[in-house]
Amino acid sequence: NSKAYKEYYACATGEAAPKPKASTRKKKGDSESSTTPPTPTPTTTVVSALRLSATAKGKQPSRATTPTEPTDMERTEAKQLKIVLKRSR
Repeated sequence: NSKAYKEYYACATGEAAPKPKASTRKKKGDSESSTTPPTPTPTTTVVSALRLSATAKGKQPSRATTPTEPTDMERTEAKQLKIVLKRSR
């Protein structure tokens, strides 16, 4: 369990984590060496699939579909963000 946690922590912090599963596959035998490891799927497709399944089930979307008028505080925050973004360029 601690080994799995260390791998997860290394991935979360951005360090390159060793992949023991791939190395153990190669060591097992000749019959399994011909199989190719599964390619990781992009996360964008997973997120869109989750959204589709949520809407298909009839769940209420997190965002309101009708546009609402922003409050004064939201407007000032948006203006400040625009100023900061302009300066960073």
